[in-house]
Amino acid sequence: MVAMTVLTTGVLGIFALMSQSIKLTRVINDQYIATYLAAEGIEVTKNLLDANTPDINAGRPWNDGGFDSSGCYEIDINTSALSSASPVACAAGSVTPLQFDGSVYQYGSGSATRYTRTVDVQPIGTIGVRIVSTVAWAAGASSITLEDKFYDWH
Repeated sequence: MVAMTVLTTGVLGIFALMSQSIKLTRVINDQYIATYLAAEGIEVTKNLLDANTPDINAGRPWNDGGFDSSGCYEIDINTSALSSASPVACAAGSVTPLQFDGSVYQYGSGSATRYTRTVDVQPIGTIGVRIVSTVAWAAGASSITLEDKFYDWH
């Protein structure tokens, strides 16, 4: 009887440990996905900034096309210009969930996910732009925020 009690307690302890391990694996997976989505938000915005190369003869500034004013946007891999991105309120929870089509997270097609991404563009005077990419999930209870600064290199 004592051996049976000890054996049952040991088995139940192992099951509890496995259950906790599975739960923590889900949390870590969510954090990895959110980190990569936040980094993608910064990379896509940087690509938009680089594509915004001014025509020297036209006299356009390097930060033309929306980078000269503050704003929050929904940006995905299909965004071709900051001016074509969907502006959103900077408050968490006010954005559209990203969709996953099996290979790409985007706003155009796929199944709705738990992740939302807001990219906040803030000019640094006339010399640079501060980009803050925030990905939230679990109804905004969890979030990852990454920040980078890009300066006039022209």
